[in-house]
Amino acid sequence: MPAAARVQRVIVLFAALSCSAPSPELGTVRPVQRDIERALSTNGRIEATSRVAVHVATAGRVERVLVQSGERVKKGQELLRLADTGQAAARMQAAARVEGAEARLAQLESGLDPARKAVLESERSKLHAARENAARDIQRLGRLVARKAAPRSELEAKQRQLDGLKIDVQALDLQLEARPSEDRRSELVASLRDAGAALRAADQEAARLSIRAPSDGQVYSLPVIEGEFLAAGGLAARIGALGTVRAIIFVDEPDLGRVEPGDVARIAADAYPGREWDCEVDRLATEIVEMGPRRVGRVSCKAANPDGRLLPNLSVGVRIVTDQAKHVLSLPRSAVRRTDGRAFVWVVNDGKALRRAVETGVEGPVFVEIRKGVEAFESVLIPGDEPLSDGQNVRLLPRGDTDD
Repeated sequence: MPAAARVQRVIVLFAALSCSAPSPELGTVRPVQRDIERALSTNGRIEATSRVAVHVATAGRVERVLVQSGERVKKGQELLRLADTGQAAARMQAAARVEGAEARLAQLESGLDPARKAVLESERSKLHAARENAARDIQRLGRLVARKAAPRSELEAKQRQLDGLKIDVQALDLQLEARPSEDRRSELVASLRDAGAALRAADQEAARLSIRAPSDGQVYSLPVIEGEFLAAGGLAARIGALGTVRAIIFVDEPDLGRVEPGDVARIAADAYPGREWDCEVDRLATEIVEMGPRRVGRVSCKAANPDGRLLPNLSVGVRIVTDQAKHVLSLPRSAVRRTDGRAFVWVVNDGKALRRAVETGVEGPVFVEIRKGVEAFESVLIPGDEPLSDGQNVRLLPRGDTDD
């Protein structure tokens, strides 16, 4: 048989088979307006904002724990107390040293020891009385000597006595009014300074027994119990602001380019089924880290946490919305096909499948935005496993079974 005849026979046979083949039974949908999101699904964990770890400055046994985990505290509030191992006694001794140094300096400034000063003032009073008596005797003897009723020698002796009393009074006045020695004063000032430094050091040691909150916040970790021994630098508590928390999101290296500041991240946790928290990405990754078999960048956002359910270190699932479209015409992903990177759909017209090129936009997990190529009133086929050809007859399933 000539080649041309064989080709003609094949064409006729193919046409006959096509006419005899049953039309496929397919479902249809119509484009519907909806919101579409393209999201990146991953995981992450929650961290407290403004978090601070509280450590003990000195080794000791925990005598009392004064707060509970989850409790809100104020800056300076006592969290726990270590047992006193002599710090209080050392402080009392240091305080006594300060009091003694202050007393000695005050005594020097006053000029004399109070007891010695009292003795000198008593002696000066006696000398003043003797001087006054001697002065009166001199006046009396002077009158007697003038009348030649007493010898002049007695008057002269009394005058010498008065002069001696005046000298004694002047000597006592000098002792009572003497200024303190500058060398002695410098010595006592240095002693007071050393005692003050020792008292401040003792105060610091005593204060280290009381572990206090460095800032306002919530105690979200309290890993100590009464009776436990803590080494110097040991962790006593963790405090953070939990009204707003930070979600650390682990994004696989190939997906990092899809994430931009301002993208919405939706946070969910197995502990709270059906609940989500939204936040906006405010920090992009600054490095790639190994996390098991994954290479990830750490992206983060702040999320409002008014009821405190998002606890530090809580593992969460995260969907980062990388693209979205509001109130746009859409079709199920199963209705949109691609060849050589170009999208098309099968539109039904008079029972025939017509191939139609379309322009797509945001692609979500279920629906695709259709920007051009299909109108809202048109019916679009959901192709099955069998290939379709342009103009092929199709039978349609009832719309209620397939329409979205």
